[in-house]
Amino acid sequence: VPPPTEIVVKSENLKTLLHWQYPPVSETPHFIVEIKPYNSGSYKPIATCVNTSAHFCDISGEICDLYSSHWLQVKAVIGSQESEFVETNEFILQRHGKIGPPKLNLSRHGNKIVVDIYEPV
Repeated sequence: VPPPTEIVVKSENLKTLLHWQYPPVSETPHFIVEIKPYNSGSYKPIATCVNTSAHFCDISGEICDLYSSHWLQVKAVIGSQESEFVETNEFILQRHGKIGPPKLNLSRHGNKIVVDIYEPV
């Protein structure tokens, strides 16, 4: 069974997703994703991404420490066979995550200008 490829962690506005590619195969592959926070030093499965057929995993709820290193790994399962795990590079939300610009709304009330600032979605 070939392993997943092009494994990338992307985070925008604290929504963090792990994406990967997989070549077309005759049976539907399922995937298992695990996370290793620096503090624990060991991998644990992400419950929502065990035996998933999707090619991504929402890991937003798994990262509690913005400053801590995390590693993720994913493997493919087809029938009773499975690939090796493929590990990501180190991911630190504070360093690698992106925050979009706020929304601004300007309005005029008489001789005053009101600026409303909204957090990114």
